[in-house]
Amino acid sequence: MKILENKRELDELLAKIRTNGTKIGLIPTMGSIHNGHLSLVENSMKENFFSITSIFVNPTQFNDLKDFKKYPQNKKQDIEKLNTVKCDAVFFPQIEELYPEGIKRKKTISKYRDILCDKFRPGHFDGVTTVVKSLFDIVTPDAVFFGEKDFQQLKIIKELIKKNNLPIQLIDCPSVRSKNGMSLSSRYNNFNTNLEIKEWLKNSAFLIDNLCKEYSLDELYICGGTISADAKDSIY
Repeated sequence: MKILENKRELDELLAKIRTNGTKIGLIPTMGSIHNGHLSLVENSMKENFFSITSIFVNPTQFNDLKDFKKYPQNKKQDIEKLNTVKCDAVFFPQIEELYPEGIKRKKTISKYRDILCDKFRPGHFDGVTTVVKSLFDIVTPDAVFFGEKDFQQLKIIKELIKKNNLPIQLIDCPSVRSKNGMSLSSRYNNFNTNLEIKEWLKNSAFLIDNLCKEYSLDELYICGGTISADAKDSIY
């Protein structure tokens, strides 16, 4: 697996790959790789894409600086896990490469906004679309792979591709769940005890109850995916 530490190294690799007509599959992540991420890589490889996993903890999608600072990171472990599925390359972009005009987010997508996750985390999806668009510009993939777990995000990224008329195929993949039924998430690494998980589920049940009071089932399906025990994942 190629380990790419900056755009220059990526460009050199892409120049070689493109010469023989090989197509590029991008798997954008914030690291703390788990089986859900690995399933995206495997789906990319099954489709015969040269599979590049990007790892970048994006500051503009966090509303809380403390949350950003405590986001789980383990570069060595991430590389080891990606090696287990024979990912072709892992790309660690530099912040100035993704934000050449300074660290700021832009609101470019209005559809599927001001509801669900976006209602509780203003500016979050502006940060997501800003960094994803930068990744698209740098990597120029033929396809990008996202999990269905973050369903509202999936819809917004589709709109981003459509609005910018990008020649990128978005391939959405089924969620990978743990034994307790929750979709896997990097944030679970911050849970230290079963008590914390139980408290998280308690809060999730409260949020689901309030979402069902505020939105119709059709609205929840269209904009938020499935109503499940991990609905908080779409909000926090």
